[in-house]
Amino acid sequence: MKVLYDKYSGALFHFARNYLADENDASDIVHETMMEVWRNAARFEGRSSIKSWIFTIARNKSIDRNRKGRRLQYTDTLPDHEDETLNPADAMEAAQDEELIRACVRKLNENHRNIIHLVFFQNLSYQEIARIEDIPLGTVKTRVLHAKKKLVHILAQEGRKSL
Repeated sequence: MKVLYDKYSGALFHFARNYLADENDASDIVHETMMEVWRNAARFEGRSSIKSWIFTIARNKSIDRNRKGRRLQYTDTLPDHEDETLNPADAMEAAQDEELIRACVRKLNENHRNIIHLVFFQNLSYQEIARIEDIPLGTVKTRVLHAKKKLVHILAQEGRKSL
């Protein structure tokens, strides 16, 4: 479980954050999802990848949380170690670009925001996304196309032609 948690918790947080308005709720979804994985590991049938299965659980829990409008409190935790892969100047530039992209993605509607997150931030295949979102493969492709066009437009409004 620790390996699964370490591998997917950050990505699950960002995924849940796309569905929920509150970071604390997104953190709760990560923990609830991982508890569900723990409780139901024996039921995993292997019809999809483990990643797809986990993200589907997170999606369903996020939707349920939105429906209930429930607000829970959670205390944020600090990362265990510092990222030393970039020098400070490169790290700042990368962070600014990432923040710009995330800010632009937040301006998309929920369907486009979720698709962009799954494709570009989670590197999931279109087939996996179709299973997670429970939509046809063609719908995934169409949403990606339209979301990319809208992102380019939003980036242009921000004064950026590309990254």
